[in-house]
Amino acid sequence: MRNFELGIVLAFAMISVYSAPASGQSKNPTNSSTAPSSFDPHDLSGVWFDDHPRLITVQQRYWAYTFTPDAPPMTPWAAAKFKTAKPSFGPNAHPLAESNDPLYHTCAPIGFPLIFLYPLPMQIVQTPGEVIMLFEWDSLRHQIFTDGRAHDTALGPLWMGDSIGHWEGDTLVTDTVNFNDKTWLDRMGHPHSTDLHVVERIRRIDHDHLVDDLTIEDPKAYTKPWTARLPFVLKPKWTLAEQFCEDVESFQTIDQDAAAPAK
Repeated sequence: MRNFELGIVLAFAMISVYSAPASGQSKNPTNSSTAPSSFDPHDLSGVWFDDHPRLITVQQRYWAYTFTPDAPPMTPWAAAKFKTAKPSFGPNAHPLAESNDPLYHTCAPIGFPLIFLYPLPMQIVQTPGEVIMLFEWDSLRHQIFTDGRAHDTALGPLWMGDSIGHWEGDTLVTDTVNFNDKTWLDRMGHPHSTDLHVVERIRRIDHDHLVDDLTIEDPKAYTKPWTARLPFVLKPKWTLAEQFCEDVESFQTIDQDAAAPAK
């Protein structure tokens, strides 16, 4: 099993501890007294953290377990697989002892884009031909090549997919394919196939805020594209902690703590 001592427990602690500052910045992102007025929109570097509102119950906090409050339009294949899912979050939540979430029973990577739904920070690092999202969760990376190369189809099915990108004005457009089908798409148990295709439109809207507009396509699983917006706030004083999978932790107490309303 995974060790969530620095995972879910830390993540939900961070939700409570940082709820007031993040909420305040979200309400007034361009306040000149707290944020520099100038920034380079092509510079996405820095440590970023989820910028959703937090002072609500877990049940209302849909973004903690799925990308949109509305159910995605599933095909019969996906609906049948979803019916068998036993997630630990969402309207159909089960105790962790009963969950069949693959993340809880193996040390396998969490996968993409599911990794965005775990409230731990990420760091964006840029070079002339590459943009890399480094996630604190399991020290995974989302590596986006911006040097004009095509997808490397020889890589085969991947946990995080194969990503390439280009700039359209001030927006970084990324294209990710070559997924395996061993992960859920979200924490509610929505499935995906190896046909999964994720397009991101990443923009720095001001010095302290960044948005990632996702379009999720999978013709085997969904009858039309599924879109979501992920907001992030800059955390200039944060650094990523070292966090890895360990097969030593029970999830019963963690499940109870994570299901409690935010304070």
